[in-house]
Amino acid sequence: MATISGKCLCGSVSYESDTEPMFTANCHCTDCRAATGAAYSTLSFFKSADVKISGETKSYEHTADSGHHMTKLFCPNCGSQLFGENSAREGMISIRAGTIDQAELVKPARNVYCSSKIPSTPLDPDLPASEKMPEA
Repeated sequence: MATISGKCLCGSVSYESDTEPMFTANCHCTDCRAATGAAYSTLSFFKSADVKISGETKSYEHTADSGHHMTKLFCPNCGSQLFGENSAREGMISIRAGTIDQAELVKPARNVYCSSKIPSTPLDPDLPASEKMPEA
């Protein structure tokens, strides 16, 4: 596996990992859409210990519709959202795929929270789709 690296828009916050993501998904939930300003967010999940972050981040915390505590981590200079943490997934960090330098390594395995997707957003028919987040 090649090293995955990335950075925010201004370059003040960067990261790298020598491990493959445990899971990558396109999330269509209302929170991801609002946080990114996009139709959906593509997230790659890693063990937090496997991601080296350089630079200071700021955070925003909220409760998701699932009831889980969510933390969004972003660059305080340019505002790029880079990472997320979820109280239901201790020891895990999500990386916003749009910040990954090696775009060819971003390979979503499924679409989640399709129950709240924008109706005009097309879904890849080759990917499984879930109304919410699958249990396993």
